[in-house]
Amino acid sequence: MFSLLITTMIFSIFTKDIKKTAIINIISSVINVAVVIYLMFRINSIGFLSYMNNSIYIDSLSIIQMFVGSGVTFITAIYSYRYVLNELRDEIISERRARVFFTLFNAFVISLLIICISNNIMGMWIGLEGTTIATTFLIGLEKNKLSLEAAWKYVILCSIGIGIGFIGIILMLYSAGQETTVLSLNWTNLLNSYKPINIDMAKIAFTLIFIGIGTKAGFVPMHAWFSDGHSEAPSPVSAMVSGILLNIALYVIVRFYIIIKMVSGIENVKYLFIIFAMISLLVSAFTMLKQTNYKRLLAFSSIENMGIISLGIGFGGHLGIFGGLLHSIIHSFGKTLLFLVAGNLVSVYRTKRIDKIHKLIKTMPMNGVFLILGMLIVTGAPPFGSFFSEFNILMEGINKGYYFAVTLYALCILIAFAALLNVFIRMIFVKGDEEEYKRFDKDSENIVPVIISLIYVVFVTLTFNNILYPILSKAVLIIGI
Repeated sequence: MFSLLITTMIFSIFTKDIKKTAIINIISSVINVAVVIYLMFRINSIGFLSYMNNSIYIDSLSIIQMFVGSGVTFITAIYSYRYVLNELRDEIISERRARVFFTLFNAFVISLLIICISNNIMGMWIGLEGTTIATTFLIGLEKNKLSLEAAWKYVILCSIGIGIGFIGIILMLYSAGQETTVLSLNWTNLLNSYKPINIDMAKIAFTLIFIGIGTKAGFVPMHAWFSDGHSEAPSPVSAMVSGILLNIALYVIVRFYIIIKMVSGIENVKYLFIIFAMISLLVSAFTMLKQTNYKRLLAFSSIENMGIISLGIGFGGHLGIFGGLLHSIIHSFGKTLLFLVAGNLVSVYRTKRIDKIHKLIKTMPMNGVFLILGMLIVTGAPPFGSFFSEFNILMEGINKGYYFAVTLYALCILIAFAALLNVFIRMIFVKGDEEEYKRFDKDSENIVPVIISLIYVVFVTLTFNNILYPILSKAVLIIGI
């Protein structure tokens, strides 16, 4: 997989035929999906895979991230083919910037794989930093004032956050009071041998890790980069950030949480997940009510959904963690669908303002239908899997007696649903000042990747209780109930 991605990246740097580069990118993504599916079958049968003296370690928890990552990059690779060619045709980006896009696209996927397969906790951190570098330049791809400002805000805040996380990792290792070697940095080794001689330092260490890396996960109040980054980034980049990057940042936090929660006296670190989830849910839900930019609206919806996932992990129990993992998968593909539809709207209307788009059911009926379906997916409406994930988290919260958190959780879900429904109904069904509405030819131009996103959501919805259940259940046991 690494050889393929590096070859594709080198090809993207040196070739001048953008169409060929885009096609090679799609082929590379298809092969990655096939490899990940093969690995899923292997892990389902033998539990985990280990290579290179245990430096590479893949279990059920990491294969879920690889499944999501390969799926979203496959979808965005298909979308990027038409998207980049249109941007070139309209002279929004140059040929050089198009090559940069595909180069950084593959650099992002390589960094993602490093995080997923690395057994070394510093390897995870390095991969996370790699995603920051790649996405910074992708956000600022168009090099206009707003995109450059968003890119600077993103790189500064996320670099500070990852730096704080790095300090937390150092303190965590220092608190163990043992010699630091390559072997002692392995996650599997720390899981069995981590016994801090200073409990208070271990608590501070995990808090710094949570807050620092939580900056990339989009938790409030470390989310200041989030709305600008999504609003100004190219639509396939927004899909990758929301569908992959947020999940993978939370995945890294959870890997450290699994180590820390095993230590006697530090079990209550789970309240970090619950507290930040509640703050994120509350702020994002009410902020969604006042948005005038539909890409910003989707960005705050992502923060809300990260709060839901975090709440499931914080509640614990089989239902809570299972619901959190399932929700992370469904949300990734549902939000990918919505951001790609948003990209189609931007390409036609040349605006991100909600009040400038009317009667999509007449002008872009296919995208209008997918907009409604995407909204139902990310807000947890039946019959989609997100309904069952949110319900499981709700039931676990009630079972554990977190009544205040559950009440706030239910309220915020309803507010978010109302906010999205209100905006999308106005965009799809309400008339504007125009006297006549005609269907745009571009309505079906880049609809295939949107359809594939929906297929992924339907597949997960139909299989999470049978085919995918063993992997999800094993991942729950890895995190620990």
